[in-house]
Amino acid sequence: MMLFARTFVTNGDMEAVWPIAEEIAGIFKRETDRTVNVWAAGEGYVPGTLIFAVLFESMAARAAVATKLGASKDWWAAGRRLTEHRISSEPDMLYRYIRGGSLGATIPRGTLISQHRVQLAQGGDWDATLKWANELAELCKQTTGVETNVAYSIYGRLGEVIMLTGLRDAAALDEHQAKLLANPEYLPKFMANMPNVMAGSFTRGSMTKIA
Repeated sequence: MMLFARTFVTNGDMEAVWPIAEEIAGIFKRETDRTVNVWAAGEGYVPGTLIFAVLFESMAARAAVATKLGASKDWWAAGRRLTEHRISSEPDMLYRYIRGGSLGATIPRGTLISQHRVQLAQGGDWDATLKWANELAELCKQTTGVETNVAYSIYGRLGEVIMLTGLRDAAALDEHQAKLLANPEYLPKFMANMPNVMAGSFTRGSMTKIA
């Protein structure tokens, strides 16, 4: 399973942007019979950041959706309205899951995602990094009972690994973090792969589903 992510930084006028995001999600569902989840990014991101995320089982499925949307005048019109509020955008990313892969299919509004991202250093050990990410996710699950999804980039910034944990709200995030920090194995495992990571690239962020 693959995860497509398109990220925009808006001017932060969520009163104006939020309804457009909801409209885009509705058009996407109507035209493709698939779900796009819209996330308002919080801590760790530039204020006003929106992330549109879609699950795909193959590149052919991704291309078929793009063809359907390309024929929709409503899709283009809603996109133009969103562009009026856009300040910048990141490269479109496509990730392949190595753990999990159902995250984002059908989840309630208000769900919070805790995300970790790392970028492989030049000369870093790719296989060791993927192994570390999976082992860290397993430790997190054993400690908290909550699954952590792991994926790596196949388009966009190559060498990027993301770890995504879905939680019902901020209180659940506090509880999740408290359990991890109480486990003496967590921080050593968290830091174990630093020699393979590009300096300054290990980031953490949160996002909340708004549509």
